[in-house]
Amino acid sequence: MIYDIAINNGTVIEPKTRLRTVGNVAVKDGKIVELTREKISAKKNIDAEGKIVCPGFIDIHSHINFPLAPAWMSVRQGITTCLSGNCGLNADSPIKDFLDKIEKQGYPLNFATLIGHSWRLRALVGLNDPYDTADGAQVKKMVELAEAALEEGAFGISFGLEYAPGADENECLPLAESVARYGKLLPIHIRTDALNFAFGLHEAIAMMEKTGARVHISHLAYQFGVHPEVTEMAIIMIRNAISRGLPLLCDSGVYEAFATLVQSAVFDEGWHKRYGVKLSDLMISSGKYAGRRATPEIYEYVRTKETSTLGTAFAGVVPDLALAIKQPFTMISTDAGIVDAPGEGHPQDAGTYPKVFETLVREQGALSMMDAVYKCTYMPALQMGLAANKGWLGAGADADIVVFDPNTIKSNSDYIGIGKPDAEPEGVEYVIVNGVCVVEEDKAFTDRLPGKILRQKNTLWKM
Repeated sequence: MIYDIAINNGTVIEPKTRLRTVGNVAVKDGKIVELTREKISAKKNIDAEGKIVCPGFIDIHSHINFPLAPAWMSVRQGITTCLSGNCGLNADSPIKDFLDKIEKQGYPLNFATLIGHSWRLRALVGLNDPYDTADGAQVKKMVELAEAALEEGAFGISFGLEYAPGADENECLPLAESVARYGKLLPIHIRTDALNFAFGLHEAIAMMEKTGARVHISHLAYQFGVHPEVTEMAIIMIRNAISRGLPLLCDSGVYEAFATLVQSAVFDEGWHKRYGVKLSDLMISSGKYAGRRATPEIYEYVRTKETSTLGTAFAGVVPDLALAIKQPFTMISTDAGIVDAPGEGHPQDAGTYPKVFETLVREQGALSMMDAVYKCTYMPALQMGLAANKGWLGAGADADIVVFDPNTIKSNSDYIGIGKPDAEPEGVEYVIVNGVCVVEEDKAFTDRLPGKILRQKNTLWKM
């Protein structure tokens, strides 16, 4: 057999079987066909001596959609599959048309989406004020729209309850029941954060208990602020839920500052007091005042004169990141893609996965190499229902592969006003998507668009 790609002499990290070994990987027709110690050759040969060879990273919490620039920032850091539409925010609907447009355009990585409740579905039924509560007719219509999106391939329904304070149980539970019917995902950005976290986390867990929905807590480490005891208490609540038999899992970014739209309810008047920080701990990250710290005047201008400005809130504690991320129920995510203007945004868009291996593995030792790869690959593949083909290395798996140097992998992105949020990382030497090298020797080939648009079928849940 003439292989398309041969990756020789690499240190293979296989997270499904938790095997670390030296071996060679053969790729043909978009699939891994062999993992062996026999020397192999192909049309394209990669010498991976001293490098890590692992499955491509699967970003379970993303906001990238049509624009290709943010998608390439994801690919450049080793992401080969993403799940967009989180926090109740998806770019467009109907889902079929949205996915068809991306498929026609071409995409560098595999793409899946959720249908968002707290921005998209509410807007579609006329709920434009986040503090409004849906009436019975509006709830019924939201359920109909959500069911159609699930039928068209959405991987679940996402809630961003902090963005829609008016959404009550009467609105949320019918949607949770819809997604539970098919065993699909229900990612939740909880309603309350910082010192008020417990109410929001309890609400999410209760939704799981009442409906059977597969609740997934979004960006865990970004919820809690400068109060270290809050992270510890949240972890106890999650452990208790899991001990009762609830399959609760979480994702988390790896930065001490979170980013979202300044015009959203997250940054309502007095937001910084919840977190125990100052107004100036908000960095405006796009628009007229990009790179400036918020003053009362800037805050007022951005909130009233602009419509979609990204704000980065320095409200976290670095030690809490490792504490949240090393938990067995937490996987890695970026939260990337809200802003796609060059030089704007958050460093997570370009640097999340390199930062995991640079900081949490190499510098801090908070994660082993095996655990880090697992949290970036097979764990999210299982959660998304993709583990039959993705998130592992072996014959029959999709050829989504990353080759990186564990000694040099490094995030170069930084917060706007300090550095470049879209700076490319180092040490991610090869990224292969469906058997096509989209990154070779640290260089992205943007004319190659081998990503597949993923549509998840509806299958009635059964034990």
